[in-house]
Amino acid sequence: MVESGIEVSVYSLTVVVDGLCWSGEVKRGRELVEEMIGRGIKPNIVTFNIMVNACAKRWNFEELDLVLLLMKKERVAFNDHTYKVLIDGFTSFGKVDEANKLVLEMHDKGLKVDTHLYNLIIDRYCRLGSMDSAMSMFGEMTDRSVFPDTDTYCALISGLCKAGEMGLAMAYVNMMQSKGMEPENVMFSMLIDGFCNKGMVAEAFEVQVLMEKKGFATDLTVCDKIVSGLYKLNRFEEAKRLLNVMVKRGATPEIGGFTMPFDI
Repeated sequence: MVESGIEVSVYSLTVVVDGLCWSGEVKRGRELVEEMIGRGIKPNIVTFNIMVNACAKRWNFEELDLVLLLMKKERVAFNDHTYKVLIDGFTSFGKVDEANKLVLEMHDKGLKVDTHLYNLIIDRYCRLGSMDSAMSMFGEMTDRSVFPDTDTYCALISGLCKAGEMGLAMAYVNMMQSKGMEPENVMFSMLIDGFCNKGMVAEAFEVQVLMEKKGFATDLTVCDKIVSGLYKLNRFEEAKRLLNVMVKRGATPEIGGFTMPFDI
């Protein structure tokens, strides 16, 4: 088209860049954009978002820096989609502080920051064991009237359980329930495992009882930990009750891997 003197529109340019990025040739796409800029064809935010998305998904941050530098040079501002793509890419790679800064930048520009974006950052902080940062982000979220959902609480509670902060974990469970959200199977299991790892067997048993009342079945391996712990605490009746539940579910000492210190 160029050689034939046919006018190349930004739409045509964007279609070709999209094809190059889909095939992994992001650098070639950027170089094409730079060449077309030299010919007077100005790329728009859609063109740049395609390249940003391709870089972020592939964690190609070296190329991403060049694309963002070109955006700045061409004075093409980020829109909400640009921010979302970057935040997703940064958090998935572990660049959580960078993602955090982008959220603050979105607020400064008056762009809407939804719960999902906060969840990405909170979840990654929790996976990295940075619970202070995760809880700080949760506070920032609620201060700005962005409402947490079950995924938000699940990430926080999971991180706190792994960190052994069971008091805080239960505080978030209570907060969650006060908002009308109830724990589900995975969250109950996390709490039980966390209590067991801290040696708080009685608390684990209480959560297990609540879990069964809600209609969720506790994993047999976890039940084994609770039974053994209750037995060591001389809480034989509770241990026996749990063991009966397990046997009714078809478990046997050989299958479940637990000990049976008394007749049931």
